[in-house]
Amino acid sequence: WDPKTMKVEGTLKGHSQRVTCVAYSPDNKSLASASRDGTVKLWDLSGETPVEKGTLKGHSRIVSTVAWNHDASLLASGSQDNTVKLWD
Repeated sequence: WDPKTMKVEGTLKGHSQRVTCVAYSPDNKSLASASRDGTVKLWDLSGETPVEKGTLKGHSRIVSTVAWNHDASLLASGSQDNTVKLWD
């Protein structure tokens, strides 16, 4: 949302179940979203309209958290399957 106008700037749709966590990349050009569907989705925010870049699959249960490293070269995802996965 835009704090000046208090209006939603966009809606990202793609997960089949509830979103549990989102994280902006350090350069604010990408967003990672974690979900109860067991996936992480990557979104490109660099253009006029956000675009889904891909889906990271590898967890067998709910993904509850995501975090980028300092230069966005790695993304960590944590799941209720008791694993943390590192994606490059």
